[in-house]
Amino acid sequence: MKDEAVAKLFDNILEKGEVVLRTYKPDRKTLRTEWFFWWLVIPLMWPFLILCLPVLIPVFRAYYNKRAYAVTDRRILVRGGIIGIDYKSLKITAINATTSRVGLMDKIAKQNTGTIEFGSPATPLGATNASGVRINPFVFGRIVNPYEELREIEEHIDLVQSAVKDKN
Repeated sequence: MKDEAVAKLFDNILEKGEVVLRTYKPDRKTLRTEWFFWWLVIPLMWPFLILCLPVLIPVFRAYYNKRAYAVTDRRILVRGGIIGIDYKSLKITAINATTSRVGLMDKIAKQNTGTIEFGSPATPLGATNASGVRINPFVFGRIVNPYEELREIEEHIDLVQSAVKDKN
């Protein structure tokens, strides 16, 4: 999907005058590797996998087709969902931490992919829920060239935050 087509996915939630600067989609091969790796690792799941394959393929397609990420002049946007479409946004002025990581599935798929996470005071990096499960809704998962992309995004974050400081 071209950048313009991905940018249009965010048209209905952009604020007046807001501009999409960069868009991202998860790498399809890495995502597929991750989804099927866990099914293939556990032999007890194989009969279930065979029975559910006709359902899993459309679910995977729906997940992939609806998943997109964007950086605007004001916010970080995450779009996702399987049945419906969900949007999450984080004001650039609220971002106080970022991280980039390359995990096992990224290495297995060999697509130069990784994940970028954005933290804020309300959603700090490494936060967990009451069950101890790690939570961070502001994640650009399985994107190509995560280190280079993070560097560009951080430059934009710094520009926006310094402009706000200068304004005040």
